Amino acid sequence: MNSSRSLKRIATISASGCVAAVAAILSSPAAAIAAAPTPVPVGAEYVALGSSFASGPGVPTTLDPFCARSRGNYAHVLASGLQLQLTDVTCGGATSDNIVSTSQKLPIGGQRAPQINAVTANADLVTITIGGNDVNYIGDLYRNSCQAPNNAPIPAIFASACTPANPAATQGALSVVQSKIVATVQAVQAKAPEARIVLVDYTTVLPQNAKPCTALPLTTEQIKYSLDVARQLQLATKHAAQQSGAELVELSKASRGHDVCSDDPWVTGWEFGPDFLFGGKVPYHPNAAGMQAASDLIAAHLS
Repeated sequence: MNSSRSLKRIATISASGCVAAVAAILSSPAAAIAAAPTPVPVGAEYVALGSSFASGPGVPTTLDPFCARSRGNYAHVLASGLQLQLTDVTCGGATSDNIVSTSQKLPIGGQRAPQINAVTANADLVTITIGGNDVNYIGDLYRNSCQAPNNAPIPAIFASACTPANPAATQGALSVVQSKIVATVQAVQAKAPEARIVLVDYTTVLPQNAKPCTALPLTTEQIKYSLDVARQLQLATKHAAQQSGAELVELSKASRGHDVCSDDPWVTGWEFGPDFLFGGKVPYHPNAAGMQAASDLIAAHLS
């Protein structure tokens, strides 16, 4: 354990010894300010966990094509800007179980160990974006978009996902996703009790008016359905943060007005780029602007 961490623990112990003597002060506004999380220092150890909305498929430059992990994802942009020591194990397709307990089987072969293995007691900051794959959020958008008339050719790796959506399965998953996110946070807390843990929810994909556009070849009813899934996932993440004591960055709110049909989208539309495993476009995911915006929001929150 490094000396700065030891000093921090000594300071914490000393401060706790003074609590009884200043109990009256603790109820004051000044005490509330003093209790706010300490800004993450330069050189802090940062671990990024999550699914594709954290890993950055289609965002240059690809680091790990098996996990669709990009050097331009929000974790790398944040770590560069704040000079943090980053361990990034985000992986496209990950569910909450793939963070906590279950190895993730990858669509192009191989597997990844549970992401929690990357978290150690020395971690100062852990960000988590998870839950979308648990509830088939983007998967259902793909399934419905696959059925659109005059559809563009779909890469074989995605074609297998072009099966009808299953709303009953999605609603069942939504009923338990909050508890799964809480369990994810608790697993991190157990391994890194001194770390700041920040839940970062999902970038807004769909227009709030539920109107289709060229980049979103769905019916209004299909868009309304997925808007409701997104809303329930957003609330589940918010309530999970409250229940677990994690911090929360509501990227879903900040990105409204930057949906796929907007003039300044932070997400891609229904389009597959060439060599998508190595930086080509992947539909309905944050683009470079979206990842930069996410990094900026997290940095502002941490300060």
